[in-house]
Amino acid sequence: MNGDRLLNRRVIFKLHGMDPLDATVLKQDEAGYWIRGGTLVSRLDESKCSLPDNDVRYLEFNRIEWLRAPRQRS
Repeated sequence: MNGDRLLNRRVIFKLHGMDPLDATVLKQDEAGYWIRGGTLVSRLDESKCSLPDNDVRYLEFNRIEWLRAPRQRS
């Protein structure tokens, strides 16, 4: 899936050993995504947080089993 098309969109992530959860993709780099909000953020390690008491987290590509973005409505 083209990473640029995921930016600023709500995405469903399936991480290894977890049920599918959602978050908004803010930014992508060579190793993963910065994500915000949704049901996934609270399940991720707070040490990979952008700022204290913030709901932005870093998610490495190697933790993702699959992901999908809901279809955009026309």
